[in-house]
Amino acid sequence: MAFAIHGYLSRKINATGHFAVIVSSVNAYHNSSVRLMLLAEMRLVLLLAMPLLGSAAVAFDQLGITLGDLQGDGWQAQNIQLKIDLPLAAEMTGDLSIATLQLPAPFDRVDTVRMRCAALNYDDAGLRCTGQVQIAQLLGEKINAQAQLDQDAVTGDLRIRLHDVALAGGRWQLDIQQQADAWTLSVQAQRVDAAAALALLRKFIPDVDYTLSGTLNLSAEVHGAAAGVDDLHFNLDTDHVEFANASGTQAGEKLHMVIIGHAQQHGADWQGDAQLSFKTGNLFVDPLYLEITPTTALQLASQIHWSGAAQRLRLSDVKLDQAQVAQAQADVQLRIGDTTVLESVDLQVHEARLPGAYLNYIQPWLHGQVGDALETAGQFSGRYSYRAEAESTLQLQLHDMEIEDAGERFSFNKLNGTIDWGSDAATRTTTLHWAGGSVYRLALGAAQVSVLSRGAQFELREPARIPVLDGVLLLNELALSDPGDENMRFRFDGELTPVSMEAVCAALDWPKFGGQLAGRLPAARYADGTLEIGGELQVRAFDGDLAVRNLRLEQPFGRVPRLYADMTFDNLDLDALTSTFEFGKIEGRLSGHIQQLYLESWQPVAFEARFATPENDDSRHRISQKAVENLSNIGGGGVGGVLSRSFLGMFEEFPYEKLGVSCTLRDGVCHMSGVEPAENGYYIVKSRFIPPRIDVVGYSDRVDWHTLIDRLKSVTLDQPPEVR
Repeated sequence: MAFAIHGYLSRKINATGHFAVIVSSVNAYHNSSVRLMLLAEMRLVLLLAMPLLGSAAVAFDQLGITLGDLQGDGWQAQNIQLKIDLPLAAEMTGDLSIATLQLPAPFDRVDTVRMRCAALNYDDAGLRCTGQVQIAQLLGEKINAQAQLDQDAVTGDLRIRLHDVALAGGRWQLDIQQQADAWTLSVQAQRVDAAAALALLRKFIPDVDYTLSGTLNLSAEVHGAAAGVDDLHFNLDTDHVEFANASGTQAGEKLHMVIIGHAQQHGADWQGDAQLSFKTGNLFVDPLYLEITPTTALQLASQIHWSGAAQRLRLSDVKLDQAQVAQAQADVQLRIGDTTVLESVDLQVHEARLPGAYLNYIQPWLHGQVGDALETAGQFSGRYSYRAEAESTLQLQLHDMEIEDAGERFSFNKLNGTIDWGSDAATRTTTLHWAGGSVYRLALGAAQVSVLSRGAQFELREPARIPVLDGVLLLNELALSDPGDENMRFRFDGELTPVSMEAVCAALDWPKFGGQLAGRLPAARYADGTLEIGGELQVRAFDGDLAVRNLRLEQPFGRVPRLYADMTFDNLDLDALTSTFEFGKIEGRLSGHIQQLYLESWQPVAFEARFATPENDDSRHRISQKAVENLSNIGGGGVGGVLSRSFLGMFEEFPYEKLGVSCTLRDGVCHMSGVEPAENGYYIVKSRFIPPRIDVVGYSDRVDWHTLIDRLKSVTLDQPPEVR
């Protein structure tokens, strides 16, 4: 670019005389020969001015030199003026001003640079000024700082160093160098306000959609040319930083973290690396939420490659190291456009410790599903490989894992084995074994299962024998498809060898009673969230038989499981039954049924139930006074007959002809009846003709279900009955 130079002398106030010298007018391009000629003319100006500078008649305080405009590759300075203080000393002083300085993006326009030079030198080597600088506008802010400016006369290289700069609430050191067609910016910043720093960052990256607060310390070196940045090194140390993105999918709270990175441009591509150290604080990256303490500090490191032409980001050799939680390594590739597509993942988990790995990296993905509330311990390791629209594989090694569901649906102790799965058609084998466990609080003994998998299809490799309480569940067949999917299905064929009902009662906190639970479970199927048992489950208890048919369980592992069943009871021994529940002694037999049973979360919602003395029952029929009182309380009625209570008190037991009760539960109300109608009610116990005679009559044909349950609890727990 062409430039022009002229000289002038300015007078002191009240001084007489005037002097002006037009030294030369030069039009030339920015090269070394022109610069040398320019320096020679500057010296000539000073020589011509010397006689006048020493004259007593005229006193001058400054020699002013207008340098005009200067430019280099990627920068331009307009209206440069240099004023040299007079009289001249061994070390000159003066002022340097630039009306406008145009720098490469993102700095762009810098307005009105004024610098007071405490030490000024302008010679064959170039221009050098050390002193105080004022900048009207740099990155949108006014700057006052200590500064040094060096401009090489031969090469044209420019260097500006700013010290103790107040910017974005912190103190900054800036070093800007222009060399030929390249520039370098070095930055040191301490105690910077994060929110103000974000506003500066948006000048570099306008689309940043985060809020930010806290304190930052920054060290950075940026290299570039006229086209912009092409190399970057930085070290960022934060304290009590909080951030969030606009969509709410990422956030941080009270974070102390250190980020070290390097990025270099190669044509349209970028390559680099980054290291992140999270020392304390809370971090949320949907769906993961990490509470980081000094004992669980998180280290992340990765090589980064960005392909501009393909719009593809690759994170290679990603290392995750979280103390006492997990150590892993991965390669990840994404295509970033209007939507971000995960193209591939290769993950190797060297070690994952529970419960930390479960709480941090597994549980968040299981919200609302089986396994979203587990108590865990132990370790696992493994590999996972994913390719978009191609095969995926998973191998896990489990080491002494402890798993317990908070809803008491299942648990496993010392779970070990290998999980081997792939989405392709290859057949793989998974083998698991455990020392103990439970299903719905029913204890499981030590067992091993071996499963073959082909994609989303799983089946037993060989029959499995699983101890359940004091019996054994024999799994002859088990086939499962699409686990975890809404279309999940399975079927099994098995047999339950006799299990003590006393053990079942103890596990389920039921009152203890004798008998056995056993049965064959053929054609059991699970589809569309429903488990259906095609066979009959048989229970031998109280010297009678119980059979469960049409058993259907919807959403068995959901939060609100629903059960449907029909049950029949045949010839139960009432003496054994009532003594078990401390109901009062009743001798005789009882048969009945519960039809259309419907439970939600294991609580009755609807059913039709009837229990009564069997036809042609020739067993001894006796009922104690306590049992009479309890039956009367349950029916909400009273004791009928011609005998007074004082007379009844003479007898411990009474004979009866038959007894029974029925309840149809709908909408929270139990519609009740007995063995036959009575005057204004129904018989719960019908007496014989032979005295002493006693009838128990129920008068409430509609009883609130919860009220009825409270009555049953009071009589079965041997508490005084509460009459409502």
